Amino acid sequence: MLDFKKIISTKENQGEPGKRWKLLVAMAVFCILLIYIAWPPQRKFIVVLDPGQGGKNIPPYQTYGDKYNPLAEEYVDYFREGTSSRGLYESEEVYSIALMVKKILALTGSDRGRELFHRILKKYTADPPFPEDILEVKISRPSGYRDVYFENREDINAPFRMFDYPHIRTGQIMPGRLSRINALNPDLVVSIHLNGGASPKGGEMGAVITPSYHTFAMALDYVKGNDADRKRIQKQFYQGPYKNWITSCNLKGNFSNFLCDAWIYFTGYWSLQNGLKADTSVFRGYRRDMLTWKYADPDGWVEQAIQHPGNTPYASDLKYFKPESAFWTREKSEAERFKREGGLEGYGGDNLYAGNEILRFVRKGLLINNIDTPQSLPELKPPYLSTWTVPTYVNAINAYLELGFLQSKSDYNRILNHKKVYAESIAVGIYSLFRPVKAGNAGIPDMPKGEAIEWQKYHDYHGSNYFEEP
Repeated sequence: MLDFKKIISTKENQGEPGKRWKLLVAMAVFCILLIYIAWPPQRKFIVVLDPGQGGKNIPPYQTYGDKYNPLAEEYVDYFREGTSSRGLYESEEVYSIALMVKKILALTGSDRGRELFHRILKKYTADPPFPEDILEVKISRPSGYRDVYFENREDINAPFRMFDYPHIRTGQIMPGRLSRINALNPDLVVSIHLNGGASPKGGEMGAVITPSYHTFAMALDYVKGNDADRKRIQKQFYQGPYKNWITSCNLKGNFSNFLCDAWIYFTGYWSLQNGLKADTSVFRGYRRDMLTWKYADPDGWVEQAIQHPGNTPYASDLKYFKPESAFWTREKSEAERFKREGGLEGYGGDNLYAGNEILRFVRKGLLINNIDTPQSLPELKPPYLSTWTVPTYVNAINAYLELGFLQSKSDYNRILNHKKVYAESIAVGIYSLFRPVKAGNAGIPDMPKGEAIEWQKYHDYHGSNYFEEP
């Protein structure tokens, strides 16, 4: 350890007072630098918890659905109210978990709270970091349509729609959840869902992702190419990380469904089975213009888009589609590639890493709380791949979680009886994305990696914070 008193008192440093003062200042700066390196300064991050669904599928969807299309002045999709099983409703269960996560992470906002949160971290690792960072947490929607029915009885889906929508009486465009989320300038959005599909015996979980423009551009090359090009692109697809594309358009084969989703991503239309022409009977609208943000097309776009002219971003034929606008510049950017390609999982970018890492912490939580053994833990599955809304249109890292299957007896019982464990482990997983928590278990697969996201590459992206709205 340096003896500053001895250094100052040496003969060569006993000159005029000014010299000694300069030496003291230099040593103070040096000490501050050492402290800064050893203990990085407190930072503040904004996290939005986005529990799924909340509203109800009411016919006709053209009046009460979601994805309001200004071209037709009606909704083009039904409201997705979520799954349910034996008295448990997805929208209610995930909202309950989100509230508990918010309460736990709120501990980072005070000295006493950080001490309590540190105790929680000690359950997950022998040597946890002391929680220096403050996480300011918001929730994207109210509790559910039953709880806010009287305020919204004319349009009970109003507070829960993902996209902007017209007020049912005045016609004024109101901000949907995506617009409200982006207006908060979050660093991280954590979407919390339960699955209603097939029900594996032991239960399972998985992240939800969508790739970037650079993957979808394969469809542009496919449509514009010759037979040899198409064979090469299809082979490239099946050799790549996105080969397990889900059957979102109900077509035959993963590649056909990928092409269909690419058509939706670029033109708003589904495609036919061969992926070369639009299915003009199914139009999902221009989703980039269904929310209020800096990447929306300029005023007057509706009049142009109605004609679906070629060599514009509104072409109905992908062969003549031109990806040129603020949104398409965003989609081609390096930042979106960071979010949705490559990364610590090898693909899927920071979105997939964030989703998988939180789910790995959930597995860890189920294990250390003696709810599961290493053999009975729910399996962490590969991500669900499609042109999903939230991973594409939130201006933040998106960890999109499918926590389990309500039709699975194992998952059903976990959600019914152990929501507090889910909430605690999700909160620890979220915090570890900012200050890494080394919580792995040797020999047990799919335990946390304990690596933080490199936030600086977004916060200082070409000299500004990529996540902030102007």
